[in-house]
Amino acid sequence: MIKKINFLLIIVFLISYQNFAQTSKYTFETARMGSPFRIVVSTNDSAGISKVIQSSFEIARVLESQLSDYQINSELSQVNLRAGTGEFFPIHPPLKEILIVAMQAEDLTQGALNVKLGRLVQAWRKTRKDKIMPEEKELRKIALAIQGKCVEFSNDSTKLRLADRACQLDLGSLGKGFVAQKVLDHLVQNAWPYALVDAGGKICMTSLDKIGGEWSVGLEIPGGTAISDQILKLNNCSIASSGKTYQQVQIGDQVYSHVLDPRTGMALTHGRSATAIAADGTLADWLATAATVMTLQEIKKLLVKLPDVRLLVWEINAGKMDILLNHNLL
Repeated sequence: MIKKINFLLIIVFLISYQNFAQTSKYTFETARMGSPFRIVVSTNDSAGISKVIQSSFEIARVLESQLSDYQINSELSQVNLRAGTGEFFPIHPPLKEILIVAMQAEDLTQGALNVKLGRLVQAWRKTRKDKIMPEEKELRKIALAIQGKCVEFSNDSTKLRLADRACQLDLGSLGKGFVAQKVLDHLVQNAWPYALVDAGGKICMTSLDKIGGEWSVGLEIPGGTAISDQILKLNNCSIASSGKTYQQVQIGDQVYSHVLDPRTGMALTHGRSATAIAADGTLADWLATAATVMTLQEIKKLLVKLPDVRLLVWEINAGKMDILLNHNLL
């Protein structure tokens, strides 16, 4: 998962409890995946809450140790180190689970979402550091190579290898949503049914209370602290945003985003952002990312295949939000 990337922030506003004076909200925060990781629990009886929060944070820690590309000893990093050697590396079920979702997303988006772009990510990280453009011929070569099916599981699904050295896994496009969903599921399964999990702006939530109360969510406009005047009332869903943020670089007169088009190997140069709402955190996360990469026509075709999602795509022009596509979100 990408560390120290400030994804478009989602600001959560907890609504007041006019009818449930005894219900309180408890907020717990740690750091995971290079971002604040927050859990908010709504309850009228906090007995035992510390234990479930401790186990929830432990789940997030373990998942990060398996899925991170920054931790050299993570399962994902060890698989990447062996890319192209033919060697399998043992993995736990979450890595297989998220890769299956990622491969389905790659098919649905016709390659606009591709988690095998790790070498491209590394090249553009270096560019942001050194302010020197990567070699476009090499980027195109990698982009072509990662269109293939290089992810291979062992017969019993307990091991993984990458068939091509050009393939390097990076789960920044869906990893935070995946982890947030896993932690929320854990809370619900352990009898804490009213909760919200915020993994660096990738948010998964149940209802606010037993009568289906909603959380109030506002969107921060990129490049500043202004909040959109559209406040969303949400429950039992996930929301994620992606777009051009502070992690960008200017080379000459052109500004390049941290978001890459894996079909070309190039960083995006437009200022488009997207917010997606879906039943599942992983889906909301990858859809928001893909919507910043795909053309509007491609997005419309994708939405036909995803009938239950909501999506907003916009750009900021002269400090104002210019909506390019509003699919049942506002």
